[in-house]
Amino acid sequence: YDEPICSLLKGEKLKAPSTVVTKDALANPNGHQYFADPSQVQSLMSHIQNYETPYKDIRPQIRRIEQKLLGEYAGFLVGNQCLDFQKQDGITEMEESVMANQVERCLNDLLLEDEKSGKVVINRKPIYVSCVSNFTNFLDLFRKTLRSMELGIPCIILGRSNTVQHSYRWTELLIHLLQKEDIDPGMLTYLSCTLDDIKHITQTCSDSTGMLYSTCSRELAANIKSGYPNTITSTGGPNTLFTTEWTPGVQEAVRMSAAIESSGQCTALRHCVVPSTVTSADVEKLFDSVEGSAKAEDALREQKFDCVFENHAGSVTPTDTKDSTYTKHSTKDVHYKLSTNMPDDNIVEYWRKCVVDVTTASTAGLPTDEAELKLKDLAKWLITNQPISLAVNAPRSEVFDLGKSLFEKTSLVVYTVGATDRNDVPPALTCQARPQEAEVFGEFPPRKDLQVYTAYPVVVPSSTPSYDTIYNPKYLESLSSSDLNTSPSDSRLKYVQSIISSIDNLVSRGFCIELFNYISDVTSNNPKRGFGTSRTALWGVQRPPILDDMRTAIRCNSTISFSDLVPIFLPFYVTNAREQVELSIDPENEELLKALQKLGVDDAVKFIVEDASDFEDKIRSNASNYYNVVEVKDQFQQFPLVGQFMSLYFPLGHIKSTMSNDDEFVSFFEKSEKWLKLWQGAE
Repeated sequence: YDEPICSLLKGEKLKAPSTVVTKDALANPNGHQYFADPSQVQSLMSHIQNYETPYKDIRPQIRRIEQKLLGEYAGFLVGNQCLDFQKQDGITEMEESVMANQVERCLNDLLLEDEKSGKVVINRKPIYVSCVSNFTNFLDLFRKTLRSMELGIPCIILGRSNTVQHSYRWTELLIHLLQKEDIDPGMLTYLSCTLDDIKHITQTCSDSTGMLYSTCSRELAANIKSGYPNTITSTGGPNTLFTTEWTPGVQEAVRMSAAIESSGQCTALRHCVVPSTVTSADVEKLFDSVEGSAKAEDALREQKFDCVFENHAGSVTPTDTKDSTYTKHSTKDVHYKLSTNMPDDNIVEYWRKCVVDVTTASTAGLPTDEAELKLKDLAKWLITNQPISLAVNAPRSEVFDLGKSLFEKTSLVVYTVGATDRNDVPPALTCQARPQEAEVFGEFPPRKDLQVYTAYPVVVPSSTPSYDTIYNPKYLESLSSSDLNTSPSDSRLKYVQSIISSIDNLVSRGFCIELFNYISDVTSNNPKRGFGTSRTALWGVQRPPILDDMRTAIRCNSTISFSDLVPIFLPFYVTNAREQVELSIDPENEELLKALQKLGVDDAVKFIVEDASDFEDKIRSNASNYYNVVEVKDQFQQFPLVGQFMSLYFPLGHIKSTMSNDDEFVSFFEKSEKWLKLWQGAE
């Protein structure tokens, strides 16, 4: 209240004639804020449009600042986050930041080396950071803002409609620390503006700015990207737990996963699949043990992380929306629904409210064919709704087969396998992922609609500046077939040389060489074993879901050239995903048809010649058979880094056992057909 939020421009505070009241995550008033007036909005826009970074590499200065933030200012960050977001356990986030930041610093180092060698070009236009409320210290302050600034990228921090105090306070602190390091304060700007003014600024200044980074709901992500196409978002999803037994350990896993941070963590449970014997009374009893807390300070003091803030006004419940299909717990602020059917698609998230859909559709006790149908139904629901996380629990003798089946049929980023009958193998939770230990994390939208929400899916850990980096065209033009990671004596890979050498555009050909070498590299040891001490993880790039005849359709209209098509088609053609792709070519595109037929592509993959109308009718009437539908565009103008490019079409992430040093798990799951492999050609 004494120091209201305001816009920060070149280190100066832009105060306005009047203030508005800010609110914390539970809708409690917690301070004042000045919104920029029209003249201040113009000043902010002028800075954004005209500021040019004076830096390309300020890693030493930024990393000294980072150590101060993780050391003497750690309590400041945890405390403000606790007060504003009502985060119960900000300590663990800071501990994980210490480790994960090191991984992302190394990735930034490699990116800068590639730029210095002339291989890539990093976009250093100012970026926007639209802060998330629950993980803003790691996600926004460290991995987005500091990792971008250390490579000379100016950052503009956007205000929020609530929980805005904390992100403002760390921005203000960071500007102070930048000045102590003699870094131009114009590198960091804070926009304290109305939503309409923020939209006006971002859209008007779009030619002068780079990516906008956000972690938010899918609804908000679609809204942001519709007005600002260069948007990178992480979105949530209905995290799911599957179990064949209703043991006390599983019940505790459900309760903890659902209540973590008062359902305010992105991996919090929203849906669980349980045996048909589970009743409404069982679910009611399960949530009897949910603890309530008046405020986060109490939970932090008592070292708790899964208390529910009862009856807070920060978000709505099914009762508020008059959804009578949910049952309100008799004494707790918890809602649940018991059904024999999967939840509707796009179920409401109910952020910060403990709401769980319980589906009695587990495979327990079913004949093999019936169990397989149940798993397929669940897999299709998971593909359509794309949670972040799936936890699978069953007796140890059964859980590997169940986990493998669901892993291979879907495309999530986080999978966890636990047991219901072993003390040394705890039941799996949905809220388990430590990216610093190779438990690769990401919040991907449904694949078919990915471009509605984000330019690229976000992987953690990764280098944030890499999402706005392109290959230097001169570097790509310099590559030739001799740079391919193939042996001239290996006849099995001659098909790779044939398709790439047929590309007449030198930049496109160079990118395909870089792309193939990347695929060859990542598949040479795929999956890789994580190095965590409490769990055992396998991580890597994967094929699309192996489910019936589900496939990716790649559509080429009458103007698409061979050079346009190959970058998208190549990752399927040269891997074990070639059987999961369908090429659809317009009959008028005779030149492309001849080029593909000359190479024998029409015999190697599913190949259909059809006009646009027939293609659209087919996709519409068989939507569930298509994992993704890709419309090839005319000539790529710029090529992103190959990792980002691959993530547009292929799943990636990790699967883990809750047991440490689980060699049996590794031996079983590393043989899964889901892992992407290089296709070696006909013998």
